[in-house]
Amino acid sequence: TYAYSRAGLDVKGLSKSKLGHLMEEGVIRFPSDLFTTFGSKNDENTTRQEETLNKIAELPGWGVQSSQNLAESVQSVASGGVTLSRYIYSLGIPLVGTQASQLVAAAYGDVDSFLKALKEASAYEESDEADDDSSIPPPFAALTGEDGSEKVKGIGPTAIAALLSFSKEELLMKAATDLENVLTVHDDSSRKTSGISNKGSGESNQKPLQFEGMTVVFTGALPGMSRTVAQNTVKELGAKATPNTVSKS
Repeated sequence: TYAYSRAGLDVKGLSKSKLGHLMEEGVIRFPSDLFTTFGSKNDENTTRQEETLNKIAELPGWGVQSSQNLAESVQSVASGGVTLSRYIYSLGIPLVGTQASQLVAAAYGDVDSFLKALKEASAYEESDEADDDSSIPPPFAALTGEDGSEKVKGIGPTAIAALLSFSKEELLMKAATDLENVLTVHDDSSRKTSGISNKGSGESNQKPLQFEGMTVVFTGALPGMSRTVAQNTVKELGAKATPNTVSKS
C-alpha cells in the first residue's frame, strides 16, 4: 500500500482490499507492474491492457468503471512522473516516512545517485569498516557526513540501518530498479535551491526559487497530472499551494 498511496505514487482507486485482489490474481507482484501494463499507450501494449482490464473488472468490488479509472490514474502518474522523495517513500523502507524521504531525496538530488548509493551499500560488510584498505565506501556517506558534507539532520542510525537492510534484499532492489525504469522520477529541486553544499567544497548551490513568495490556487481538473503531484511541484519551486477551494484568489 505504500507504493500507491497518496504520499507515494498517488494512484487513485486502490484500497488495501482491492490491492489484495490484484496481488492474489497475479496482476501485481511489484509496484512497477501497473505502469508496465497501463503506463504506455503504444499499439503493442493495447492487447495486454485490454486483457488486464477485463480481468480486473471481474474481480470482487471492481467492475468495468473501476478498472478503467485505475488504468487512467496509472497513465496520469506515468505521464507526469513523480518527485524523488515520493519515489523513495513508495519503496516502503521501514522508518523512512514522508519527512525522511524528503531529506534523503534532498541529499542525493536525483534517482541515479540514490540507486547508486543503495547498490554501493549492498556490497558493504561490517568487516569493511575495520579495513583501512577497503575500496568500498561507507554506506550512505551523503547522509552520515562521511563524504565530507554536513550530516543530514533527521536521519539517524536506525534509518541508516533500515536503508542498509533494504539494500541487502535482492527482490526489493529489483523492485526499486524496475520502478525507476518504467516511471519518470524528477530530480529533487531542493538540492539546488536550499543551499546544500557540494561534497565538502564549501560552495553553495543556493539559487532563488522560481515561485518564492507566491500562493498557487488549484481549481478543477489538471490534465495529465494529479492535484497532489501539482501541489508538491509548486511547493518545491517555493510557492504555497492551497489544497482546497478558497474564498479569495
